[in-house]
Amino acid sequence: MTSAEFSAVFRRHFPDLLGRPVLVALSGGADSVALLCLLHESLPEVGCRVYAAHVHHHLRGAEADADAEHCGELCERLAVPLAVEHLDPNRPRGSSPEAWWRQERYRLLEGVRQRLACVALATAHTRDDQAETVLLKLLRGAGPRGVAGVRRRRGTVVRPLLDFRREELRAFLSARGVGWREDASNADPTRPRAWVRSRLVPLLSDAFPGSVGHLADFAAVLAEDDALLGALLAERGAWPSVGGALPVERVAGLPPPLLRRWVLELASRLPLAEPPSRQQLEAVRAMLVGGSPAAVDLGRRWVLRRRGDVLVLCPPPLRAFGPHPAVVSSRVERPGGFVASLGASGCRADHSARLHPRVAESHLEWRSVTPGERFGGGGERTVVRLLARARVPAEWRRAWPVLNADGRMVWLPAVGVAEGWTGDNTDGVVADLEEPWERHVK
Repeated sequence: MTSAEFSAVFRRHFPDLLGRPVLVALSGGADSVALLCLLHESLPEVGCRVYAAHVHHHLRGAEADADAEHCGELCERLAVPLAVEHLDPNRPRGSSPEAWWRQERYRLLEGVRQRLACVALATAHTRDDQAETVLLKLLRGAGPRGVAGVRRRRGTVVRPLLDFRREELRAFLSARGVGWREDASNADPTRPRAWVRSRLVPLLSDAFPGSVGHLADFAAVLAEDDALLGALLAERGAWPSVGGALPVERVAGLPPPLLRRWVLELASRLPLAEPPSRQQLEAVRAMLVGGSPAAVDLGRRWVLRRRGDVLVLCPPPLRAFGPHPAVVSSRVERPGGFVASLGASGCRADHSARLHPRVAESHLEWRSVTPGERFGGGGERTVVRLLARARVPAEWRRAWPVLNADGRMVWLPAVGVAEGWTGDNTDGVVADLEEPWERHVK
């Protein structure tokens, strides 16, 4: 391949990026090194100022350090600005290592993209990667949406190398005397993708020489079909909020292909480890059509439940927690995944209030509500009833955080501030609460 071929493909697929800055995700491997060099050489044709970002995973010791060093030397030689980000390898308990590291890697790269004001993040997925993804998805029982594989474009992420094979990229680098790093873990047959790459694909290629290309083309056609279904669903679909109700008729009338897509779209908005299986998709269809089963666990205790003529999306139940000290100008995570802040920035602020300045002089605590507790005085105003009226999911009400000042509840998020504790816009203390599921929405 040549840089002229790459430029032609880039101009055809990404005309809106021409002349604008692009960030390259640079691992140090051959594919990402080739992508950086191709974009750099193509500057006269595509006009994109190139930046690079390397994510250090801290998983392979000296080898990972050498990867970062190699990226630094390459970028210095090309006069390309490089940002090195560091990933905390410690993942949440029960999460998939690969899925967690991938999520965190993209989070860090997106932060660099925004900081450098680049219009896109370019990753080095190749035609071979696409074929491997199709095989993996098929073997794991994915539906058409999953088998459509790696998209050429998703949000701000672009994949300019999907039309090229790995061997072409290595030949391009070798002709220019440019080296790259090899990650030994990519050849570890205990990893599913490495097994497909090192064992299955060579067998298929020997028996069917054009198999890699055919698989990649198949994915491209499915991706076009998926885009059309997505557009149709956007016109006709409706989704329940967390803890909220949606009339069954809004979903049950969808044609089967759109109904499957509806479930997958709903699942994509939740912090699930994997998309729903075919069995889960069929269970949702049966629930909508016949009312049985009454509920389907989509994964990680996120349950889609039918109650009469409505669907309810139920989040995982949370446990109540005792008092935890609260400090003004702090942002802390509370048990269950809530993030609370007082006078601090950085919270999504699903719930926000401005409190009287004297809270800063009080003994402050975050805690869960207690059974039978009342707020605001009198009548039926128990906290649980108030939270129900505020549409807080039933699974969260017993663990819902409240703010105490000197032993008295002064703020009940989603409901309001206690009488006499409301601040004004000039000197009040801002209190924020972020719900746990919001931090994981894709």
